[in-house]
Amino acid sequence: MQLEHEPRRSAPPDQEPPAEVKLVRGDTIRPQSISWLWDGWLARGKLHVLAGAPGTGKSTIAFALAATITAGRKWPDGSKAPRGNVLIWSGEDDPADTIIPRLLAAGADPHRVYIVSGTEHRGEHRPFDPSRDTDALRHAALQLGDVHLLIADPIVSAVAGDSHKNTEVRRALQPLVDLGATLDCAVLGISHFSKGTAGRDPTERVTGSIAFAALARIVLATAKGEDGCRVLARTKSNIGPDADGFQYSIALVDVPTCSGITASCIEWGEIVTG
Repeated sequence: MQLEHEPRRSAPPDQEPPAEVKLVRGDTIRPQSISWLWDGWLARGKLHVLAGAPGTGKSTIAFALAATITAGRKWPDGSKAPRGNVLIWSGEDDPADTIIPRLLAAGADPHRVYIVSGTEHRGEHRPFDPSRDTDALRHAALQLGDVHLLIADPIVSAVAGDSHKNTEVRRALQPLVDLGATLDCAVLGISHFSKGTAGRDPTERVTGSIAFAALARIVLATAKGEDGCRVLARTKSNIGPDADGFQYSIALVDVPTCSGITASCIEWGEIVTG
């Protein structure tokens, strides 16, 4: 947008013209409400971070949420989830002996689960790299359609540079944020708590740069008390309530239709207020 009193400067013949900043007038933007998959907890088109200490079942919780969406089941508060497809990228868990068994134990519809297994380029297959393969993932997801949730485990793998530098983390995560907006799906990144941060605000304990929690619209945290009770709680939300949670336990159950295979699953408990 060029101001009337400022003459437009032309670039020398041997140089490219400078970039122009685009301005959008406020009255041309139509206000929209947040579109929730799970009211107050999972929002379409937004980045979420689920963090916690080791052994609190973060991945198992993520798979439980995924299973709820694929089967159109009820959330822990009794509300019903919209049914849709789920994309899962995991750099830590094996699909055959961990991811699929846990999803089936949680009641997932495997026909709506799509696991990122790698990337093929010019006939060569290589591991999926979220720091450079997001464009290819967007293309595949748009062809698939009806994607409601994307799980990135761990989200720090999306950062090719120094995960403790705010600028590098923001730049690296922006394609993931844009991907969620393009697909209109919730993006759920799994992270850990940093060592030696006990007693601090849970949002500040997310491993790496504070940009991980700052970019996320909702931060969820898992905790385990001395009595063994586990809690999933909201520690930050820019788009809804930022308190309350649910008690849960982790059970080992037989996987339906898979004789001799057991897997961990989440058993939700009472609502935690405050």
